[in-house]
Amino acid sequence: MAGEAATYLQEYQNRWKNAETDYDAKVVGKADRALALAPDNLAAYETKSYYLSMTHRWAEALRATDAGLAINPNSARLFAARGWPEVNLGRFEQAKSDVRQAMRLSPRDPGIGHWHLDLGSAELGLGHVDAAIEEFNKANDSSCCSAAPYISLAAAYALNGKMEEAKSALAEARRLEPELTIKWLIASIAPNLPPLYDGLRKAGLPEE
Repeated sequence: MAGEAATYLQEYQNRWKNAETDYDAKVVGKADRALALAPDNLAAYETKSYYLSMTHRWAEALRATDAGLAINPNSARLFAARGWPEVNLGRFEQAKSDVRQAMRLSPRDPGIGHWHLDLGSAELGLGHVDAAIEEFNKANDSSCCSAAPYISLAAAYALNGKMEEAKSALAEARRLEPELTIKWLIASIAPNLPPLYDGLRKAGLPEE
């Protein structure tokens, strides 16, 4: 059941969604059933947390990670899963602390590119633009294969006054994600990170 929940999470995350599917039931419901049978199943906590983050239920996502970390306080993936909801709640220093703990626990983790992305977002939220650029570039170097690092780099470069680099990153982001606009970004991915939108506007991303 934990594996089935993870499969539906991937379907939701990659936008292969079926309009007839109840993803709350297929992800959260299946994960909860798995945990009722095996309360130490960390994968179920991780899946549940990521889905709750993707549906912008930040506090619930953190409760899921906390429940898993209470069982195993050395789970790198659960520490990493805390990063994005914390960024969206404005808890930037805590996000940095948790993501860095994930990196210490699993320094060669296959998902570390996404962790660099969340760490960069926390730095961006704190106004540490140079540090954010460094982390977003690390996300790209770690084969974080999506538009997200380029979106974030475009914003950070623009905020840093590096407009040529910003426009180049934005062009690549729009190639990888043709639907990209400020409105789409706020609705689908990052609703609570104003510096990201400010930078993207400076880089030339349209509102709609």
